Amino acid sequence: MQVAATCPECGSGTQLEVSSVEQAEYVGCPNCGHRFLWEPAGGGAPGEAVGAGPEPGDDDELDWGSAEGGDDYIVLYPTTNRPQIAGLMLLLAALLMLTTVVLMNGTLGDATRVEGTTAKANQMLGQTGMQSEEEIDEAFVRSVLRAGIIWELFCTVLATAGGVLVLMRQNYTLVLAGCAAAIVGMGTFMLATLFGAIALYLVLQSRS
Repeated sequence: MQVAATCPECGSGTQLEVSSVEQAEYVGCPNCGHRFLWEPAGGGAPGEAVGAGPEPGDDDELDWGSAEGGDDYIVLYPTTNRPQIAGLMLLLAALLMLTTVVLMNGTLGDATRVEGTTAKANQMLGQTGMQSEEEIDEAFVRSVLRAGIIWELFCTVLATAGGVLVLMRQNYTLVLAGCAAAIVGMGTFMLATLFGAIALYLVLQSRS
């Protein structure tokens, strides 16, 4: 049954579908998506209605999206700017890890750099007393660099996906996976770990 109502948020008058013209119920404005309590107009003709106050708990309610856009999914985060900040942190972490991939790939393709890295690794092991009878060779260094590049690329993809999804306020589980990838990916000067930890904190706070 359709009744006339006025949205207290945007002030537009519209026809709303209700189950009964004799009982109050919560309805949503098709123009702005605001939910409010519809009540039968006292002494008015059947089918008329007036807009009342917002639904209890609106301030703590999750963001349900805009009815005008036709989105039916439930957003996983309350209305706050923390997801945006977390998304930027994850995207920065992904950029740092991608920079690390480029640097590692440059080292892998330069024989002089590989030789220098091998010598430096053997020197560090000798200083710490952990050097074994066999020294680290260039083949081992190259295999480590290849594994590091694959790992950093994997973490970069996850962090990028998590950053985009948290900006869109979707898929909470994959966002957490992106934060974890940024933390373990480390990146240049381990800044990706720092940004990933900040993003994880902001995401968890957005859910509280």
